[in-house]
Amino acid sequence: MKTRKIEKLQQVSLFDVQQSSVHAPGQYLGYSLQTTRFLVRLLEADSDWIISLEAFEDVGVEKVNSEKIAEQVKSTLEGNPVSNHAVDLWKTFSNWVNSVKSGEIKTESTQFVLYVSNSKTGTIIESFSKAKSHAEAQSALLEAKKELFGYTSTISGESKLSDSIKPYAENVFGSDEDIICSIVEHFNLECGSGSPQQDLKEKFAKTLMFLTEENINVSLNYALGWVKEQIDRKLEQKKPASIAVREFRTVMASFIQKYNCRAILRTFAGSPSHNEIQEDLRVRGYVRQLDIIDADDEQKIKAVKDYLRASVDRTEWSVRGLVHESSFDEFEEVLQRTWDSYKRKTDIFLTGHSPIEKGQYLYSECSCHQTTLEGLQVPPHFTPGSFHSLADAKIIGWHPNYEDILKAVPDVEKSECTN
Repeated sequence: MKTRKIEKLQQVSLFDVQQSSVHAPGQYLGYSLQTTRFLVRLLEADSDWIISLEAFEDVGVEKVNSEKIAEQVKSTLEGNPVSNHAVDLWKTFSNWVNSVKSGEIKTESTQFVLYVSNSKTGTIIESFSKAKSHAEAQSALLEAKKELFGYTSTISGESKLSDSIKPYAENVFGSDEDIICSIVEHFNLECGSGSPQQDLKEKFAKTLMFLTEENINVSLNYALGWVKEQIDRKLEQKKPASIAVREFRTVMASFIQKYNCRAILRTFAGSPSHNEIQEDLRVRGYVRQLDIIDADDEQKIKAVKDYLRASVDRTEWSVRGLVHESSFDEFEEVLQRTWDSYKRKTDIFLTGHSPIEKGQYLYSECSCHQTTLEGLQVPPHFTPGSFHSLADAKIIGWHPNYEDILKAVPDVEKSECTN
């Protein structure tokens, strides 16, 4: 039996999902970022905690009748939301002051977090984040007051404040000093890398270290979709948009178990372009093999699609570590044995028929055949596409005399290279 390693299918860039350069509006990105941070908090929190969205804060983390984390989420797409005179900064602290005044939040049991998606800072926010005692908070607030209102100005007098931040800053500094000092004392600034999705993926991978890269991607996409679905459904029902960490862990454990025990290899190949199909129709050896058994155009186009998609999947499964390289060799051997068996049956059952009829019958039998790879079911195009890869290398053929006929037919691809 002829042997060879099926040619490593070239990366077909036109199959890859192209990411268009789309600049998301800042407002949408801000809302989208809340779901991302919601999932981060689900990954970080203990099992007896509950994560909420737009309840007492953008993202809230709480135990029943116990501690809370109140997190404001800010995108850095449109500037620096934590600069000394940023509206977002003073609106955030003003809202926290109001929440404490109303009794919704107790400072002694709450951690106040301002998350920004990129590394941004300002002298005021830095001093607030470093303050870990009442005295340090008082000192940081005094310096902030000087920066905003001037060294000699009072809150009610002349100041350097713009109209956009004035009501928020005045609310902060005009409130009970103990309230704002306690907020600052329990405050932290958290900055992302500039890519919230990458930060989330790294957190996900670190939390679920036993998962492969492929399983991480699939599981993360599922987790994001599930979280969004749960939030949307509860909001539609006018219920609090909250998820218990224990529930999340149960759902993810079930999904990961199901996915890891999968029986199917999923495809990574999209549909080839018209130009790619036409190019293979013009130059490839496996198409010549179909020509000599008088295959129609529809059969040849389907063969090209199967071959190209199988090429992409073979490469992706290998690169992603989903299939060991040696398994492709074993798969190839099974296909050669299958072809040899069908060829013998063809010679027996079609005695007296023309060579073309025998070739068409053999091709039809092989095209309908499906086999597994590492015990996993493959996509419908992979087995026939792999048969075509063998035919392209002239290891198998459809016409009884395919070797002699192909020797007499110039190889289009090679002849073009020599001209």
